[in-house]
Amino acid sequence: LDIGDFPLNPVPGKEQKHNQLLMTRPAFGGNTIATIACPDFRPQMATVRPGVMQKLPKDPSHKAIVEEYNPGFEENKNYVEILDIVKAVSDVVDIMDAKILVSGGRGVGSPENFAILQDLADVIGGTVSCSRAVVDAGWKPKDLQVGQTGKTVRPNLYFAIGISGAIQHLAGMEESDVIIAINKDETAPIFDVADYGVVGDLNKIVPLLTEKLKEYMAAKN
Repeated sequence: LDIGDFPLNPVPGKEQKHNQLLMTRPAFGGNTIATIACPDFRPQMATVRPGVMQKLPKDPSHKAIVEEYNPGFEENKNYVEILDIVKAVSDVVDIMDAKILVSGGRGVGSPENFAILQDLADVIGGTVSCSRAVVDAGWKPKDLQVGQTGKTVRPNLYFAIGISGAIQHLAGMEESDVIIAINKDETAPIFDVADYGVVGDLNKIVPLLTEKLKEYMAAKN
């Protein structure tokens, strides 16, 4: 995105102050969040990633005027030809729509270890997601990535398991209603945003938590 000659990436948040559009984005290698103003160039515009803002309840009384505009482009068949359009079909809930997310980071240890996260997700009706480090390692596909370069999510419950809590990841999940962090490093930044935290070996904690939840649900039914 270019504002005048001032380049900006898609931003996680924005606000207006003194007729200035203020944007926040990671800076200095992702070690801090900077607020950026661009007072000397007009017009100004900013892109906002899906999921950053909460959806307003639908109001059928609101009416909008739709204006159709034809830019005058002519169809050009010399360079591009659409052969087919295939819509991806999946029985997995999109992580942006999930009410419960069980998210794993590089601390999970291996792609095989994500099985214990899937077990937990199955018990509580959740969906497995992950951090960028997991995608970069090739353990999970990018459509499951939470964070600045992935998807922004706002689930009712977010498990951050083996995730240290880099700024880029927090930008995609810190608006979750309840955050539960499980990490062996008690100084991990994820604990700064977590509502509940457990320090310890996730390979022991997660299976134990899954079993206790199974017992609770069985007794409840």
